Amino acid sequence: MWDGLFLQFYSYQYAGYINKMEQRLSISEITPLTTEWTCKVQAVDKFRPRDSRDQRVHFQTIIVQDEEQVCVILYGDDIRRCDNLFELFETYLISTAKVRNPQPYSLHIGQFEWIVDRFTIVESIQKNNENEAPLPLPSRLSTISFADVAQQPSGVEVDLLAVVANCGAMQYTADQSKRFREAIVIDKMKKPLFVTTWEDLASNEGAELLRQVRQLQEYPIILAKRIGTTKYQGVTVSQQDTTQQSLSIPYMCKQLNYGIG
Repeated sequence: MWDGLFLQFYSYQYAGYINKMEQRLSISEITPLTTEWTCKVQAVDKFRPRDSRDQRVHFQTIIVQDEEQVCVILYGDDIRRCDNLFELFETYLISTAKVRNPQPYSLHIGQFEWIVDRFTIVESIQKNNENEAPLPLPSRLSTISFADVAQQPSGVEVDLLAVVANCGAMQYTADQSKRFREAIVIDKMKKPLFVTTWEDLASNEGAELLRQVRQLQEYPIILAKRIGTTKYQGVTVSQQDTTQQSLSIPYMCKQLNYGIG
């Protein structure tokens, strides 16, 4: 009996708490002094978890946006807890995140950054939600053409939209210290480029690309972001920092996230 009364009381308290959070604000309106707010955003970038340079902080960065963008930071156990949240191009309602100035190891996207922890409320907005419509997919992507890739200085980071035409098996450097996987991507003019994935990205996301191309005989459309360029017998697209790149399929019914190396 007492358990039932407690649960009923808790549900009333929680419902009242959610109602208080219904002060809808945009990203630009939220500061460290803002309290009891909710913001409707779309996840547009999701990085792999990483450590700060001094190895003291393990964190993950997600970029969300409305008219503006802000970085969402996850730490420790919250990374695993939010593993199924913040899928690319999905819409979320975020409430009670901690707001602070960006840290030295953070991406300086906006004036502030948000910390999502176990006290933060994150609600996914489904596509068939009749009461809360999801935000539309981005209509423009800041990608460059394959022809322009060849003109980029070595090491410059670029964004590419391409189709994976082939993906190779795992390989190792001559000293066996690093593993990598090569793929061929093409643009709408069928111009080819080489893509190299390294280490965990080659084992995980690279393996998924191999499965789709070889087993399923599919040719996924990928959005590769912040990838470095190097020249070797033509143009090779490769990643310099495996924690800062992403590869995704943004405009297909089955949305998958990848990393590029």
